[in-house]
Amino acid sequence: MQRILTSVSTWFFVLVVLASQATAHYLWVTIDAKSGEHGTTNIYFEGGPSAGDGQYLDPFVERGTTWIRTLGQSEPNVLKVADTKKGDKRWLSAALTAAGPRSIDSYCKWGVYRYGETDVLLHYYARRLDGADHDDLHELCRAEQMALDIVPHDEEGSTQLKVLWQGKPAVGRSVSIRGPGGFKANLKTDASGYVQFEAEVKGRYTFRTNVEEKKNGTQDGKTYQLVRHHGTLIINLPL
Repeated sequence: MQRILTSVSTWFFVLVVLASQATAHYLWVTIDAKSGEHGTTNIYFEGGPSAGDGQYLDPFVERGTTWIRTLGQSEPNVLKVADTKKGDKRWLSAALTAAGPRSIDSYCKWGVYRYGETDVLLHYYARRLDGADHDDLHELCRAEQMALDIVPHDEEGSTQLKVLWQGKPAVGRSVSIRGPGGFKANLKTDASGYVQFEAEVKGRYTFRTNVEEKKNGTQDGKTYQLVRHHGTLIINLPL
């Protein structure tokens, strides 16, 4: 009987973990180049970069900020973002004010969410880098206004990503990479904050990472014991 109860408890724990992973939400920025004069950016808070029910989107509507940066532009410009709905789908969208090359960057302090017994203050950062070659990438790769940034570089046919936390290399951070044709890689940043991989198939690649801070505090009347920062980047590769 004890063995059966232990087995049931183990399976229950596994199911809880899997359910938590299946419902994880991240901030994603995409570009619809065929919509509007210069295209439209669509911003999703879902498991992947596509529209869902948007049930946790309110904090982004209330206090999120989205910027556009272009070549030769010294400062990011804030975009006017609209709460967008179609059927049972909900997301944010904004008309883009300039054609590519460009980087669309978005950030929000989401608020406090409970994971098990831990209350966590969540921050989300997302970027969509729209560039065609090495020079575009070199100028647009770094979003200075973002505390957590995934900075891409092309290096002799491969792609390097440097994870920066408050401008410094984030060491030992997991980086999840997904690409066309079912491409998957889960890497960890080295002592300089880098990971490297080869984009052998042309198409859209997504990158995701996070940084945690062991901090206590209060946000909107809710206490928390941990601060977690999630970052994503979308870019078409190879250049």
